Amino acid sequence: MKYRPRRSNPLGAKELAVFTDFGLSEKFARLLFTRGIDSKEKIKQFFDISPNYLHDPFLLKGMREATVRIEQAIARKERILLIGDYDADGICSVAIMYKYLCSRHASTRYFLPDRSDDGYGLNIDLIDKLNERFEPKLIITVDCGISCTAEVDHAKSLGIDCIVTDHHVIPEKTPNCICVNPKFADQKYPFRDLCGAGVALKVVHALGGLETARKYLDICSIATVADIVALKDENRIITSLGLQKLNANSLPSITALAKSCNIHGDIKSSDISFKLGPKINASGRMGNAKRGLDIILEQNEAEIDKIIKHLADYNLRRQKLCNTIYQEVEAQVEHEKLYKNNIIVLADKKWESGVLGIVSARITEKYGKPSIIFGIKENVAKGSGRSIDGIDIVRTVEKFSDMLISFGGHAMAAGLSVAVDRFDEFNKKITDHMNESYNKVNLTSEKLYDFDLEQDEITPQFLSEIEKLEPTGCDNPSAVFMMTVTNCQVGALTNHPIHLRFSHKNMQFIFFNGSACGDVLAYNFPKKVLFEFQKPDGTTIPKAVAKTVIPIPTDAKSYALTLSGYLQDAFPYEPDIKFNKILQSLNADREVFVDYYKFIKTAHGTRAFNVYDLFMKLETLANSCQYNLHQFIFCATVFRQLGILVFNSGVVSIDNAHPTDLFLSPAYNKVREQKVDIEIKIGKNVTA
Repeated sequence: MKYRPRRSNPLGAKELAVFTDFGLSEKFARLLFTRGIDSKEKIKQFFDISPNYLHDPFLLKGMREATVRIEQAIARKERILLIGDYDADGICSVAIMYKYLCSRHASTRYFLPDRSDDGYGLNIDLIDKLNERFEPKLIITVDCGISCTAEVDHAKSLGIDCIVTDHHVIPEKTPNCICVNPKFADQKYPFRDLCGAGVALKVVHALGGLETARKYLDICSIATVADIVALKDENRIITSLGLQKLNANSLPSITALAKSCNIHGDIKSSDISFKLGPKINASGRMGNAKRGLDIILEQNEAEIDKIIKHLADYNLRRQKLCNTIYQEVEAQVEHEKLYKNNIIVLADKKWESGVLGIVSARITEKYGKPSIIFGIKENVAKGSGRSIDGIDIVRTVEKFSDMLISFGGHAMAAGLSVAVDRFDEFNKKITDHMNESYNKVNLTSEKLYDFDLEQDEITPQFLSEIEKLEPTGCDNPSAVFMMTVTNCQVGALTNHPIHLRFSHKNMQFIFFNGSACGDVLAYNFPKKVLFEFQKPDGTTIPKAVAKTVIPIPTDAKSYALTLSGYLQDAFPYEPDIKFNKILQSLNADREVFVDYYKFIKTAHGTRAFNVYDLFMKLETLANSCQYNLHQFIFCATVFRQLGILVFNSGVVSIDNAHPTDLFLSPAYNKVREQKVDIEIKIGKNVTA
């Protein structure tokens, strides 16, 4: 993996002149410029957050017809049924429409499907059940429905009118009813990237006017961030103003939820992304989306506390389930070497479909490839897919729609289902297509960050300016920088030793899951730290979250520590010539491991904190030079992964009860595979 700055050089005089009137530093101007904010008009629009810039809702195709039909239903006191999705976007969409229609004293009910029992969107059995239960005259779908042609026809045969409000990709055939969707090409609406709740907000905007729509910006901001739509244009306004309302305690239930998530100070978009959104989403993923809706609608403090406890329980169960499935998926990907394909596709009966979107996102993040992970139930494989920049996963899936029962989503995320007896065919065809389409492209070749910073360039003004990027998220990412550090003060978090805190000069970092980088950070040699700043806490000390560490080894110890971290996949490292020679020198023969095991076994009870220090100590005790440092680190890393070699508070122990199958070690397989690849390359060069 390589990291490349979006813009390494400062802006030129002509480029910088655009920002002169706004009093911005060159570095902050560079951040805006690389995000496409490169004219005075765009800069003004970026900073001028006003509800008056929200677009005319009647520019949306079908909006006028939708408002006429809804007004008729209100006037006639017809029963209106809202049907949403079970994620945070669908929940917020229902909340906006329900609160508005109730304010109009409309006869309104809502239904949030059960992910497992009802599935996504409409289905004919569900419509029959809802018709019997609610007897609606009008169904309004929110955040779903654009692919439900047969289902809408069935509802109409029962005498039920339908209005579909959705934001997902427009299929070849759309329902024969009023449809409102910003992605229709044949309309004048200037912004395509509203989420489902954003479309619901525009319906309210059309029905009640701008001031009425403003009442629901807080709810819509939660959905806009949680559904990972582009935070630009109208979405930036919705989210900015919505967060202002939330931070003025417009929804006491969300304020209470934020406190339960240890959110101190103002709620930011990142808090929704990583704390509030997942809690609301967890209710639908674990089978009771209504609790997610309750946290938005409820006003009684005692009930709010109960709901928060339910959401915390759902989220904890969701996390455990996600981790279990992720580990199983990751093991299959490694065992079958699926990371060599340009898309990763897997299915299993044990996997709960409700959390597979999260699992897919983690797999895509790790391997840099699009992925689709399926759960199988009753002869149907239901999958969730996630993608990377430049590959529209819905358009990719759509190429094989003749094999699918259903599909939908947007460029970066898709949901789909396929009959089990066609799964293997689908898997082969989409994998072959991706491998052929991108056979000359390395999808994992690079990731972008903004630019490199020197520590003395981090001024109070610059930190203050960075806050102006908020709200950050999709298409307006948080600013990410690279900085070179040398020796750092490093320590593990007391209750979470897999996380690190480290400081360099007057700057403090937290590094989640960074324990394997502790030795590299602590030793005095250069390494680059990829990071983003944390929100200010009132102190003058800059604080940041480290994303990764990239060592720049210079001496024997730094190469040894880099090898140890590299074998554990602790950081992305592009081997230099010297490091490649080290890798080529490693021996994977079992006899060699037996020999080094006998050597390492003598370390039981020795005090050491890492494999390098252990080697130095053992070599001194043995008074022998027959063991190679790099081979020792390779063997010791494998033994650590197998549970044979354990470092516990600075004391080394050997556990003979653990398995000795070397192929169970990721480090062992990584070295063997790399040596095979090197041999193949050498063979090709000789042949040529």
